Amino acid sequence: MMERKYGVTPYVILILALTFMCNVFLGEETRALGLSVPMIIKEFGIKGTDLGFAQTVAGWVGIAGWFGMLLIADGLGRKPAFLCVLLGYTLTGPLIGFAGNFIQLASLLGLAAISRNTGTINYMVLAETVPPRIRAFVLSFLNSSVVLAYMITALLAGWMVPKFGWRWLFYIDATCILVFLIAWWKMRETEPFMNARLHRESQGKRQRPDLLLPWRKYPGRAFLGFCIQVVYLGAYPSFSPWQTAWLVNEVKLPYVQSTDWVAIWLGVSAFAYWICGWMSNRFGKKVAVPVFAGLGGCFFLAIIFGTWTQSQIFWLGMGLNFFVTGHYGSGSYAYVNELFPAQIRGSVQASFAILVGFAVSFVPTIPPWIAGNAMDHISLGFLFPMALTFAAAFIFLFIAPETAQKPLEDVVEEATAT
Repeated sequence: MMERKYGVTPYVILILALTFMCNVFLGEETRALGLSVPMIIKEFGIKGTDLGFAQTVAGWVGIAGWFGMLLIADGLGRKPAFLCVLLGYTLTGPLIGFAGNFIQLASLLGLAAISRNTGTINYMVLAETVPPRIRAFVLSFLNSSVVLAYMITALLAGWMVPKFGWRWLFYIDATCILVFLIAWWKMRETEPFMNARLHRESQGKRQRPDLLLPWRKYPGRAFLGFCIQVVYLGAYPSFSPWQTAWLVNEVKLPYVQSTDWVAIWLGVSAFAYWICGWMSNRFGKKVAVPVFAGLGGCFFLAIIFGTWTQSQIFWLGMGLNFFVTGHYGSGSYAYVNELFPAQIRGSVQASFAILVGFAVSFVPTIPPWIAGNAMDHISLGFLFPMALTFAAAFIFLFIAPETAQKPLEDVVEEATAT
């Protein structure tokens, strides 16, 4: 019934599983780092802004991966790019655990970021594979893998870190090789990419990246996509690395209890992606995203300016994670990929790589800087992700065009002017 009504085939399910598992691994080192902040600061004798700047430098290095992999996606295909991401992370992620000092840690974070910063390929592959009728919901389900992975890492951290140390959170990333092997064996090139390639060949041209075409043909969409990616890649990533530090240093929770709280919050918030995705399919993204982002910003306000007991913080943190993360499945990469034809989908992201990547690379440093490196008042730094969350609500409510349930374009029409 599901296949007949929605066009969900076994291959669509396979691609959903592969992209889901790829998302589980990509960014795992940032989650492991966030959960290890108290131990790393103590072991290496550094400040919060030092660790934030190490992540900023890693973001600069990661721009090369974002740019290069997405050029591969438009030039050679989605499958080669997807495989490069998986293999790259399998080889570099576990190395972080071997860091013997802060300089080595910063260097290895940068190396792993080359593959981690290319998660947009997952959304490209899935958006070009699933039927339009359920695309918004399925892409939201894909994004829920991020918080589910964070939940699993938090549970592992509560058990593993006290027994074996924080480094073991990075060693487990080597299991990503299993996803790589399955993708290499079973995955095929997406139909929209093949259509775009055939279109170019019919014109006597070779399918290749074109970094300027998105800005020439779709300047309005390109600027909108740029702004959306800055907002999304700056909001939650500036809050997530400091969530454990906030609970341990400001809320005064024991470390293991803090990881339990984070695991519960993220497990519950996984359903937010599915709810927001269903709302996007049913009512449109211009309704679903502003509702979730607006409520998420309100929870930020309550946590920053209110005085609460530990039990109240538990429920506020759950609401915060639920609403702040829930709209990422309908916005962020998923939405920006829907704005452009398959022919230039990778080029769009590659053209954003340098400017967006550089801009958002500073976000892990901003919260501790706002808080003056006072870990016992780190929640003051959440003013920054709060502002970006409200910005996402404003953009989707008043500016962004609706894409839910609409077919995606394969090629750039010559007559297109806006």
